[in-house]
Amino acid sequence: MKSIKIGVCGVGNVGGAVLESLVNSPDILERNGGVKIDVISVGARKGKSAVPFDLNVSKNLMDVAHNDEIDVFVELIGGCQLAKELVETAMMNGKNIVTANKALIATHGDDLFNMAKQYGVQIGFEASVAGGTPVIKALREGLVANKVLWFAGILNGTTNFILSKMSEDKSSFEAALLEAQNLGLAESDPTMDIDGTDAAQKASILSALAFNTPYDFKAVSYGGIESITSDDIEYAEQLGYKIKHIAYGSIDENEANVSAYPTFVPNDQLLSQVGKQMNALEINCEGLGSTVYYGPGAGPKPTASAVIADLVDIANGGWHENGSLGEKNTLSSKSYQKFSRYFNINVKNEAGAIAKVSSLFAEEKISIEALIQNESKANNKLFVPVVIISGPLSDREVTQMTNKLESSEETSSTVKQYRIHNAL
Repeated sequence: MKSIKIGVCGVGNVGGAVLESLVNSPDILERNGGVKIDVISVGARKGKSAVPFDLNVSKNLMDVAHNDEIDVFVELIGGCQLAKELVETAMMNGKNIVTANKALIATHGDDLFNMAKQYGVQIGFEASVAGGTPVIKALREGLVANKVLWFAGILNGTTNFILSKMSEDKSSFEAALLEAQNLGLAESDPTMDIDGTDAAQKASILSALAFNTPYDFKAVSYGGIESITSDDIEYAEQLGYKIKHIAYGSIDENEANVSAYPTFVPNDQLLSQVGKQMNALEINCEGLGSTVYYGPGAGPKPTASAVIADLVDIANGGWHENGSLGEKNTLSSKSYQKFSRYFNINVKNEAGAIAKVSSLFAEEKISIEALIQNESKANNKLFVPVVIISGPLSDREVTQMTNKLESSEETSSTVKQYRIHNAL
């Protein structure tokens, strides 16, 4: 039976779940994976009290990275600066790396993979995207013979749980977030989930694998779910949609575009049916069509499962050289992809106002596919809410249209708009 010796830094939710599985259930791994994994050293800044297992624990995390006994350094502390220093130190000492740190890969991936090649080691990062759903393996191995044209997916289990609760139980945003935190699906500070950063980092990693672009998180455009209200949920249902946070990636010639935004998804599309904390990714390849990957995307156990799967892969020889040998394609921050749009506009409650707003769309040669006017729920009825579904617009075009609406005398100063998922 193959065996490897590992050092683990980080004993939070994910690190704790990894150690629990390796210490308490080694027979399952040995039987199913044919690999024996020995935990030689654990780095925990709080010391032995943070690790409820009989293991060698060091408060100095660098001790683990320098440990000559280990074959693989497992980084689970999160963040970038210290994590990068630890990973680089371990690689210089000839250690393979396994990490769940999407921020680290999305920000410093190119430098780290070049360094790994220099020192003859490998980096496993399956757990950085989609938790226990093996989307990295699909791109690294399963689809290696295919040209990826585009991907679309739900990559953040926390936001999907919140949006699902708001839709299914009519929960408020605040109540759904609190429940996610109580279940361990959201951090005490959920900002990076809620504002779209987490999904955007994951999407940039997928782009690097799918389109051979740099690991350049700064080139990804994204937005969060914090402005979605129960009214938006109700309008979506009325129009035949579910609201999901969708990451998109596509490539045209040598230029890729990646983004992640709240999106109205038609009820007949698979992504609309992905509930709770689950993730799903659709990958479309030339000549092959679409393949879909579905599974849990939030929580320590799914992520720990992906970490351990990488350890097994490294024990079995690791992965082939990825597409970084050729000239890299460009990852552009300018999106030319067009989506139909949902506009939520407060229009003056007076005769002719809605007609004037509609004329603004006509002036820009933008079609109106649907228009809903409901009576205002507020006591002040100076304005009434109006929802317009437009024809396809690029991000640049929708920004121009939004600015025009917000500067109109017929509307209030704030206009909300969201993408509508295309059947790409």
